[in-house]
Amino acid sequence: MEEFALCPNPHFVVIPWPVTSHMIPMVDIACLLAAHGAPVTIITPPSCSQLVHSRVDRARAGQAAGSAGIGITVTALPFPCAEAGLPAGCERLDHVPSVDLVPNFFDANAQFGDAVADHCRLLMATPTPTRRPSCIVAGMCNTWAHGVARELGVPCFIFHGFGAFALLCCEYLNTHKPHEGKSLDEAIDVPVLPPPLELKFARRQLPLQFLPSCSIPESRLRELREFEMAVDGIVVNSFEELEHDSAARLAAATGKTVLAVGPVSLCGGGGGGGARAPPSLLDVRAATDSSVNDDARRCMAWLDAKKAESSSSSVLYVSFGSAGRMPPEQLMELGLALVSCSWPVLWVIKGADTLPDDVDEWLQHNTGGDDGQCLAVRGWAPQVAILEHPAVGGFLTHCGWGSTLESVTAGVPMATWPFSAEQFLNEKVIVGVLGIGVSVGVTKPTEGVLTGAKDGGGGGARAKADVGMEQVKRALDMLMDGGVDGEARRTKARELKAKAKSALEHGGSSYMNLEKMIQFAA
Repeated sequence: MEEFALCPNPHFVVIPWPVTSHMIPMVDIACLLAAHGAPVTIITPPSCSQLVHSRVDRARAGQAAGSAGIGITVTALPFPCAEAGLPAGCERLDHVPSVDLVPNFFDANAQFGDAVADHCRLLMATPTPTRRPSCIVAGMCNTWAHGVARELGVPCFIFHGFGAFALLCCEYLNTHKPHEGKSLDEAIDVPVLPPPLELKFARRQLPLQFLPSCSIPESRLRELREFEMAVDGIVVNSFEELEHDSAARLAAATGKTVLAVGPVSLCGGGGGGGARAPPSLLDVRAATDSSVNDDARRCMAWLDAKKAESSSSSVLYVSFGSAGRMPPEQLMELGLALVSCSWPVLWVIKGADTLPDDVDEWLQHNTGGDDGQCLAVRGWAPQVAILEHPAVGGFLTHCGWGSTLESVTAGVPMATWPFSAEQFLNEKVIVGVLGIGVSVGVTKPTEGVLTGAKDGGGGGARAKADVGMEQVKRALDMLMDGGVDGEARRTKARELKAKAKSALEHGGSSYMNLEKMIQFAA
């Protein structure tokens, strides 16, 4: 446990859903609340505490000299892996090795909720008023958190990790159920935004809970919906100027308080009023493993060299998130497109250690050298620092909401390749609503541990590629093009970058929503 100075404001208990892509923004929200003067306790399984501490340290490093400091306590509570039949240390959903063990993980998390409840009771009994919980902010599948909040007599907010538009779509689907009885390829209208915006999705492109192949037990999905309907409010990693009044529409549709408090990746700066540390230092600091730091330095040195060799915005960055893994044949088609590009490419590959020998050998021969045009990084890379580097001019992304916001914050236009979850919904925002992206044209999700694939989509099955090399190249040519359309996308991206930063500055929309959240808990 690590503890910093506390302030006489409502005390928030933040309980992230233990998935990497959810933990990072939830910890950043905690840091923003603390930067506004509210004490925060973050409760996490032991194996996640290092990640939590790294994000807290990152926020502290970005604060202005002489500021009061960030009042955060990080508490690690045991996660019952063995009792639930999980491998030792399997304390994040993205570490579950097989779809068969997903129900076990939910069982373990339910037991974890009992330990969280006991700890919150201890906090409530403390003689120090600022240590008593005033509000609980819980990740989407921590459905037991509402019962804990009611027992303590405090409000409860839910965090999904989705943007306001995707949540608005989900609310419409839950309420009107237009997907029921439809085939996977049948088009479904989701009329949540005013004309002329027309929103149609194939059923297979909807979030996991609306798919028949979802491996989350139906009982857990019912609990999630009940949790959504019972909470007092919804906190969203977004900003009001980004999503065409989606936050206000979501509030009207649900009857809940909806607070957009992002982009939370800026928690080292604007939200606390401090000057932000250089992005290359922030993200490298976030990793304590020496090999990860070596990879980070390698990425930044390569980008510096490309910036020196050519003009700004000449590099394409390619990454599909913390869990994005392609089948081998699809990876090869993507690779063939990337190595034939006329601009430099920085390509982050997850799950490279599970690739067949022939694919791995091809990658080593075509993407290895630091002095080449295509640099492949196997595993982790400092994404925020990469996107904010002046050499980067485009981002091929899976449209995860965190990555989408990080690209918006950096002012970088995107080529969109959605994999699963709400990513097809996000693609519609990026391309059709905001006009800062080009669609690769992917129509089918990539299977993962929550959608039925036993190996996460990156193992030995040699399924045929759905997207060919030429299709990928056409989209990337459009993205990196210097013509009228390309310049229009870049202009819109730069405008959104300015709005994103302004949202968290004093008096901005997200700044004020953080203040409202603190007042709500007071």
